[in-house]
Amino acid sequence: MNEKQENMIRMYASKVFNDSAMRMYLPGDTYKQLKKTIDLGRPLEPQLADIVANGLKRWALDLGATHYTHWFQPMTGATAEKHDSFINPQQDGGVIMSFSGKELIKGESDASSFPSG
Repeated sequence: MNEKQENMIRMYASKVFNDSAMRMYLPGDTYKQLKKTIDLGRPLEPQLADIVANGLKRWALDLGATHYTHWFQPMTGATAEKHDSFINPQQDGGVIMSFSGKELIKGESDASSFPSG
């Protein structure tokens, strides 16, 4: 195996909020609740979503991310993306890095998946 292939193997899925990242960035009880929610296929409760969103944001910022994407597949047969930023400018010229449970679980608001959308 050459160096390029070794680099590809090492990099593959290295920036995924996977089980290992969840264990590192979420409090223990939150991790357990999230795993149970996922395993049972239940909706993410808003209180839990806020804690998960905070851990996810810390993880992403530690990797140098400034933006995130909501990627979805409308019923048009094409794909679409919505890009947002963790960076929220403030009136004093500074910024606040934010990401909440609402952004994590927010559904599509433009009805583009509906047959009439």
